[in-house]
Amino acid sequence: MGTETDFSVVWYRTVGTTIMRTMTSQAIWPLIEFGMFYSLLNFSRCLDRKFTNDTFITSAPSVQAYIDLYAGPAYLIHYRYAAILLQIGVAFCYGCTMPPLYIIACVAFIILYINERLLVCYYYREPPAFDEKMTSLTLDIVKWVPFVMLPMAFWQLGNRQIFENVFSEIEFKADVRLSEHDFGAAFTHMNPTFMTYNSGPMWLLVLVILWRVWGRVYYGSAEEEEDDGLVEGLADYYDALKDADKAALIGQEEYFSRYKLKTFSDEQFSKLKQSETADLEKIIMGVATYRILDNLQYQQDLQYEPNRKKEDGSCERDGVILISTDEVPPAEGSRSVNDT
Repeated sequence: MGTETDFSVVWYRTVGTTIMRTMTSQAIWPLIEFGMFYSLLNFSRCLDRKFTNDTFITSAPSVQAYIDLYAGPAYLIHYRYAAILLQIGVAFCYGCTMPPLYIIACVAFIILYINERLLVCYYYREPPAFDEKMTSLTLDIVKWVPFVMLPMAFWQLGNRQIFENVFSEIEFKADVRLSEHDFGAAFTHMNPTFMTYNSGPMWLLVLVILWRVWGRVYYGSAEEEEDDGLVEGLADYYDALKDADKAALIGQEEYFSRYKLKTFSDEQFSKLKQSETADLEKIIMGVATYRILDNLQYQQDLQYEPNRKKEDGSCERDGVILISTDEVPPAEGSRSVNDT
């Protein structure tokens, strides 16, 4: 606060206005962020296709690089939760004496809601499957906001220069003007028989604490963390692949590397080749990737068989199309491509 010793008129004129301007800019920041980064991303895409409208023209060195360029940026959900907590925390801590902060926070939430609803559908790449832990943690943090808000409101409403017209004299201009506001003077307003302007926040804080303690004692033993099934218990991705899927991924990567094409980075491909196979209950069932060539329906409809890594180190096709959806190896009697 610099030379200010309390929430005085000068504090609201200097620090208070700075907080208002900062929160206003934070409220409209999602719109500024989208306009700025979308322009850069669109320019990069135009530069990649040499400023033509043909999206099949590209300078990307690999398929994955092309996907990364056109898939959109990753969705940073933790960044959004941080913005929400910032607006809530500042609005409730200072909003008692600066009510426009409530309006700014409301506008910020409206902008954030509309912005995220549209951008998640049309701008960001498909986000990963988040569990409920981050949301639950954010809600738990919000529950503690009243324990900070009410003491702040109690102290702000107890300013003696604004509410009691008490001033301390100074001899020189450079001297610090004392607020004459201390805990002894502040808590004199806590008398239940003579409550004043700043009595309400502290008595409300006492009631909130008693309510939380009573709820902890009464409901604490009955609360049990329920498993909602969001945590699937799978192993690491490379270990959770089935042997057949892993052989197909390695085989296709080594086959297409002859044409200087790759879908894995060197580090990822090394992890894939060195990975082990997890237990059956920790293996990914069904299609393990988003690549269309790995989709079973695509392989059956178009009679496509991927190259697979053999035990002898070679990469070739078996000449067999599996027409069953069961998670079992193909039988000896499966229909061959050469027989069709």
